[in-house]
This record gives sequence, C-alpha cells and structure tokens, in this order.
Amino acid sequence: MTNLTVIKDKPPTLKKLQKMVGGWIEIIYFNNGDQMIVNEEGRILNLEPNREASIIYAENKGHPYLICGDVVLLKGKAILS
Repeated sequence: MTNLTVIKDKPPTLKKLQKMVGGWIEIIYFNNGDQMIVNEEGRILNLEPNREASIIYAENKGHPYLICGDVVLLKGKAILS
C-alpha cells in the first residue's frame, strides 16, 4: 500500500524526502503553490500506483497521470524554495 504524507510546518531535507519516497526525488509544482514530491523512477521501477496522489495530480493539473510509489505533499511553510 502506498502512502501520501502531507507536510505543512517546515521544509524537509533532501535526505528525508529521498527516504520518504524511496529514491531520487522529482518535484511536481502546482499552480496553488503546493509541491508534490515523487520517486523519479516510480513508474520505471514498477512501484505500486498511488491512487490518492494521482487524483490530486489530475485535480491540480487538469489531466490524468499515474503517480506510483510513496508521495510527499508540501504545503504552506514546508514549500521548498
């Protein structure tokens, strides 16, 4: 089962984000300022689809895309600069 972790208080370190998604990170930027952190190779590694993250992506980007693996959603003070 995949996880979707929301962080709002402070930006996590790169090392922590890599641990949370299980590898190299990719940052997906949303128009509302939120950032979705995914495993850059999630689909290549055939990680389990993350339904909740895929829905959030579609709602924010206006088109579907399959997000795979564990995901971190950064909001508010946790946004990476």
